Amino acid sequence: MPPATGDRRQQLLGATAEYLLRHGVAGLSLRPLAAAIGSSARLLIYHFGSKERLLIESMGVIRLRARSEVEAMLGAGSRNPDLAVLIRGFWRWSTSTRHRPYLRLLFEVHGLALQYPRQYAGYLEGSILHWIDLLGAALQASLGRRARPTATLIVGTIDGLLMDYLSTGDLKRTSRAIDVFAAHLSPTRRPER
Repeated sequence: MPPATGDRRQQLLGATAEYLLRHGVAGLSLRPLAAAIGSSARLLIYHFGSKERLLIESMGVIRLRARSEVEAMLGAGSRNPDLAVLIRGFWRWSTSTRHRPYLRLLFEVHGLALQYPRQYAGYLEGSILHWIDLLGAALQASLGRRARPTATLIVGTIDGLLMDYLSTGDLKRTSRAIDVFAAHLSPTRRPER
C-alpha cells in the first residue's frame, strides 16, 4: 500500500533536508534533487507548488531539528542558567563538526532570502526570532524584563561570530571572542581560554 499523501510529503521534506545539508542550495535544480531523493520534479511541484516553497519547508524541518537539540541542551541546565556557561555551551554545540553543515546552510539560505525576500519571505519570518524566543524563555526566570533584550544581544553576537568563523575558519580566535563576551555578561567569571 503506498504511503498517504501527508506521509509522502513528510518523507520528501526529510529527504530534501538531508540533500540540502550535503549539497547546499547554490545551483539547486529540481530534477537532480528529485532523482537523488527518489522522486520526480513534477511530484515535488505537485506537493510543494514551487522550488522556493520546498526549500522553505525543508529549512523548517532543519530548523526544528536544530531547535530540538538546543532545547534539550538548555533544558539540561538549571532554572537560572549561568549566562557564561549557556553561551559557551551553545557556541560549542554550534561549532561542532556535526553541526557545521547546519550553519553553512542556514547562512546560505538566509543570504538568499535577503536577496529575494518576496520568494523566500516564509523563511525570513522568524529565522532569527525563534532563537531569541528560545533563549529569552530560558533566561526569563533569572532576568525578567531583561531576558528578551539580553537574548537579542547574545543571538546577534553569536551570529556575527559564527559568520566570522565560517568565513575565516579561525575557531580559536572566535572562541576566545565568545569567552570574552561571556565574561562580560557574567563579570564574576574569567574567560576560559
